[in-house]
Amino acid sequence: MTRIVQRPVAVYRWNGMEPEAFRDHDTEYVIVDVLDRWREMGNWWQGEGERLMMRVWTSANDLLDLEGESGEWRIYKIWD
Repeated sequence: MTRIVQRPVAVYRWNGMEPEAFRDHDTEYVIVDVLDRWREMGNWWQGEGERLMMRVWTSANDLLDLEGESGEWRIYKIWD
């Protein structure tokens, strides 16, 4: 199962243009492995652009989909 949350995160360590570690509320996550990367187009008719999607495994043993757009990153989906 998955939950879509679209919750902003604070990236505090970068690997080039991608997050390497981030904070969600009081929890810190380090990305252990990037399992997949892809790009999705937003609703272009509403002025939304392309966003980078990443499926990551974290140091907290969580599987998450991250969404990056215009320098802002969010947890898009949490895998149970």
